[in-house]
Order: sequence, then C-alpha cells, then structure tokens
Amino acid sequence: MENNYIKAKYSVAIGLTKSAQEIFNHLLHDVSKFWPEELEGECSHLNDEFVFQTGDSHYSKNKVVELEPDKKLVWLVTESIRKTDNFDWSGTKMIFTLTPKENQTLLQFTYDGIVQEHESDRLAQICDFVVKEKLYNFIESFSVSIELSQSPQHVFNCIKDVPNWWSKDYEGSSKQLDDEFIIHHPGAHFSRQKLVELIPDQKMVWQVTESTLYWLQHNKQEWTNTKMIFELSALGDKTLLHFTHEGLVPENESYTRCAEGWTLVIKERLANYIHHGKTI
Repeated sequence: MENNYIKAKYSVAIGLTKSAQEIFNHLLHDVSKFWPEELEGECSHLNDEFVFQTGDSHYSKNKVVELEPDKKLVWLVTESIRKTDNFDWSGTKMIFTLTPKENQTLLQFTYDGIVQEHESDRLAQICDFVVKEKLYNFIESFSVSIELSQSPQHVFNCIKDVPNWWSKDYEGSSKQLDDEFIIHHPGAHFSRQKLVELIPDQKMVWQVTESTLYWLQHNKQEWTNTKMIFELSALGDKTLLHFTHEGLVPENESYTRCAEGWTLVIKERLANYIHHGKTI
C-alpha cells in the first residue's frame, strides 16, 4: 500500500419514512437515480457485477457480495482507478444497512476501505452528499403515479401543454429543451421552471430556478432548485405516468399542502386533460 493511502471507515445515517422493503427495492433497482456516477451492469442480485464511471477519469468495477433482503446490502470494489493520480481503492466495501426505528427506517451507509490520507474530509463530504442529499431526496420526495388509456406520445404532448392542466396563470414556453415558463398566482405562488431534460415520449424534467411561496412562514424559496420529473412507460395498451417533485420532502414546511396540491393536479386536472381534452 502506498504511504499516502490509509484505511478509512466512514458512516452516515438517515431516517426515512418509507418501509425497509421499499427502501431496499430502491437500493437494488434504482441505483442510477441516486448514485452520482454513470452505472453499467446489474446490481440487484447476489454476485452481480457492475461498473461506476465518470467520463474517462474515474472507474470502478463492483460486485454484490452480501444481500440480506430488507436488511443489508454490500458492494465490493474489485477493480478501480482514478487516472488523474492512479488512486486505486480496490478492496473497499460499500455497506447499506436498514433498521426499523419507531415509525421510520434508519438507513446507514458505511464506506469501509481505502482513501488517500489528505482526502479523508472529502470522503466524508461525498458520502454525506450521496446519502443525505441524493438518496434522501430520491426516496423521500413526493411522487404520484397514474395509469392512462392513451399512448405515451399523447400523454407526453399533453404534459407540454402546461396552461391547459396546471394553471392559466402561465407565461413562457414549455415545449423544447431549455424553454422557461412562469407560474404566478399573485400573493400566493411564484415559480420559474426550466426544461432541463427531454426524452420524447419517455421523460421530461423541469428545474425550478426561482420561487416564492408567499404563504410559508420560514423559507419562502423552498421550491428553488427542486425538480419536477415526469416519467412514462408503456403498460400494454396503457401508459404509466410517474411524477416526482424531487426535493419536496416531508421535512419541508410546504410538503403537506403541496403534496395535496400535486395529487389534485396530476390525478384530476392532468388526467382529465389527457383523457377528455378539457382545459381547466
């Protein structure tokens, strides 16, 4: 081992409102949605091998070496390289453990392996970012799903017609990548959205770049930097629409009221527009 390599064991824990079973399913099947590197391969079964990669500079091959349903998941780094300095953290383990605690599930993530001596603080920052922000927001953010009898193409096109189902208090455009639009209810709500991802008939993502929720007592800009994600998948002759407001989490002051609002908007207003072409 190089002199500047040290053994490190860093843990971070978060409480989640979802069940251990639901969280564990996300850890098995949705890694690409919270892990900050590109994922190749499968990581949902014991002995599965998969790769994390950031461009050409950062590579690791990993293997699922322990899998205890709803309780524990362990990845082992079997090969790795960071080309900028040839750092190799092979042999490191990434450990997820789930423990029921009162009305929550405690998720603990542990990095158990190798780090460069001068990067101990950076390791802690990365682990905190992945678990406390990326994973927490992915699991806890408000979401709702609906089944629709129309095609993904029809549903996708209807979503782009924002003033016909969300609000008439609309200004701007919501059709093409980088389009921006504003929803403004004077004295109650202001938000500016930018279309940051667009995969025709499959996925649309808006990022909230500015916001003011006038009725909040504390942080009136809670929506700023959150994302609204629409994902479509075919179910036979039907379409499943899954909506997530990423960053709208239970600890937010706006959560309860906004969750009720989004449920109404998606399940009634948007569904009615998709099915019947009626505007609000």
